[in-house]
Amino acid sequence: MIHLVRHYLLKSRLLCVACSLAILFFVYMRIWAITFFDAERFKQVIEFFKDFEKFSAVPFAQLMTYTGRVAQAFNEPVLITIIIIWAISRGSDCVAGQLNRGTLEMLLGNPISRRRVYWVQVLVTTTGTCLLASLAWTAMALSVYSNTVTETIEPPALEIPGTPFSIPLSFAEPETIEKPMSEFVDIHQFWPAITILFAMGFFVAGFAMMISSFDRYRWRTVGICIAFVVIQQMMRILAMAKPEYNFLLNYTFFNPFDPEGLVHIYVNQPELYWDFWLYRGDEIHRLSGSGCHLILMGLGLLMYIIGDQVFTRRDLPAPV
Repeated sequence: MIHLVRHYLLKSRLLCVACSLAILFFVYMRIWAITFFDAERFKQVIEFFKDFEKFSAVPFAQLMTYTGRVAQAFNEPVLITIIIIWAISRGSDCVAGQLNRGTLEMLLGNPISRRRVYWVQVLVTTTGTCLLASLAWTAMALSVYSNTVTETIEPPALEIPGTPFSIPLSFAEPETIEKPMSEFVDIHQFWPAITILFAMGFFVAGFAMMISSFDRYRWRTVGICIAFVVIQQMMRILAMAKPEYNFLLNYTFFNPFDPEGLVHIYVNQPELYWDFWLYRGDEIHRLSGSGCHLILMGLGLLMYIIGDQVFTRRDLPAPV
């Protein structure tokens, strides 16, 4: 067992190192980029894009805060792509990849069961996914504690009730000061983003391993998995753009994968975070923390089990 774990760890080390470095660099730079936008000026920019609020997982008022903008980094396509690359690469190699290379037959020639070979792959892939998600949080924490933000302090003014106008009480220029970003961002509020990032990777890896257990060509398994992810994202975009296609959100894993929304709930409604559903009045508004995690983790585990059953019972073709 230990030798098998070491074997798969060595095989995946280069991919894991590459994905780890990409996540560390990207997340750190993405948080650093936030410091270039003053909060008040960013608020003015956001107001021009009010019509696009329906495409956002959280109200624009949340994006005007540093916490909201940091949470947005965990939903960036680059970060999602890195996690998906790891999940699909490792999942597709589980059965189809080894069959394609002709190494699975030699491996099973040893006194080791198919089930053990399969679940060791699951263990290594899941451990790598957990590591990558943890590194995303680490990079975020490093960036928050090592960067400063610019705050603009306007001179005092007298607001005129009922109007958007104000009377300045001083002719002094606005003052800009530098403050540590950690004064505005609590890094412990982003655990929901990290855990849902892991859950998404767990789900995609489960799908890839299930498809791999049916197939014998890795290239075909990778193609099916990529097509699945692209179609799922297209369904989400269409559902958000057109209210009549809202039902498509029920069939895409990008619906429960909502790091920004979960951070928003965790910060503003912590007592409701562990509920399955979040209600607006008497109607269901969206999935809450438990719902998002249980759906992704539950479906991922189900697909792992299906892959196990297929792999342990199928006839393996001879290597060509």
